[in-house]
Amino acid sequence: MSEIKTTSRNYMFDNIKAIMLFLVAFGHILDVYMGNQGFEYNLMKYIYLFHMPVFAFVTGYFSKNTEKSRNTAVEKCLMPYLVLQGIYVVVANVLIKLGLANFNSSIFNSSILLPSSAFYYLLAVFFWKMFSSDFLKLRYPIAISVILGLLVSVTNQSEFHKGLGAVFTLLCFFVMGVKCDQNIIAKIRKIPKIFGVLVMLLGILPAVYLPYAIHSIRLTYADAEFGILEGMGYRLAFYAIATVMGAAVINLAPQKKSILSYVGSSSILVYAGSTFLAPHAYILVANALNLTQNRWINLIGMVLFCVAIMAVCSVPIFLKWFNAVTGFIYKIIFKSKSERGEG
Repeated sequence: MSEIKTTSRNYMFDNIKAIMLFLVAFGHILDVYMGNQGFEYNLMKYIYLFHMPVFAFVTGYFSKNTEKSRNTAVEKCLMPYLVLQGIYVVVANVLIKLGLANFNSSIFNSSILLPSSAFYYLLAVFFWKMFSSDFLKLRYPIAISVILGLLVSVTNQSEFHKGLGAVFTLLCFFVMGVKCDQNIIAKIRKIPKIFGVLVMLLGILPAVYLPYAIHSIRLTYADAEFGILEGMGYRLAFYAIATVMGAAVINLAPQKKSILSYVGSSSILVYAGSTFLAPHAYILVANALNLTQNRWINLIGMVLFCVAIMAVCSVPIFLKWFNAVTGFIYKIIFKSKSERGEG
C-alpha cells in the first residue's frame, strides 16, 4: 500500500501539475484540429473533463495558510497575471496584424481585466487566495461554492463571463483542495490502482456522449446553447465527473521524484510558455513540415511539440531568468521590507 511520504517537497503533486500542464498545451493545439467529430474532438472533450479542476484542487491544497495566501496574492498571482497578460495582448495583436495567428482571432479580447487567454487562471487564483479566509468562515463552503458555480452562468454578459466566470465555476475545486488534508490523500492513494484506471477509462463515456459544452466553464449557459436548468444539470454532472476523475489522477500519479517533478516545480513558466506557443507556434511548425496530411503524424507532432515546450520551459536557467525579470519588476512596483518597516 502506498502512503504519502513526508519530504520537503511533495513530488506527487509536482508530477500531477506536470501532467496537467502537458494536457493544457495539448488541449490548446487539439482545439485547432478537432473539427466537430472524430478522435481529436472526443480526446479534447476527455481532457477538458478534469484537467483544470485538478489544477484548481492542487492550487487549493497548497493554499491552506489563508493568511499567507492573502498576503502574497498580489505579488504571486496578480502581478504575474498583469505582466504575462499584457505581453500576450501585445504579441497577439502583432501576430494577428501580420496574419500569423488567425486562430481564435475572432474571440480574442485585448482587455487586461477580462482575459480571453489562458492566463484567466492566474486571475482566478488571485481572487481565490484573496478571499479564501473569508469564504472558509462559511458553514458549508463547498456547497455554497457549488451553488455559486451553478448560478454564475445565468447571465447574458458573455465577455464578463469569459474573463471572470472561471473564478466561480472552478471555485468548488479550489475549496475542496483547501479542505482536503493529507489523510484523505493517503486514503485515495491506498485504493487499488485498478479502480483509478477504470475511472479514467469510464471517463471516455461522458467525453463521447455528453455535449461538448459540458466543460465550458467560461461560457454562459446561453452561449453554450443550454437552457438554464439544462445548463445547471450539465454543470453538476461536470462537477461530479471531474471530482471522481481528479481522485483517480491522485490515485494513479507517480509519487517519486522524476523529470515530471522538475516540470511541475516550474509550473508558472511552463504555463506561460504553453500559453504563448500553443497552438500558434505549432501551427507554423505543422504547416512547414506538412504534418497535417496525416492525422496520426499530426497527433504525434502535437505530443512531441508539447513535450518540447515542457522541457525547454523547465530548464533551470530559464526559470532563473524569469524570476530575475519578475523580481526586477517587483522592485520597481513594491516597497522593500525596510521601506515597509518590516526588517
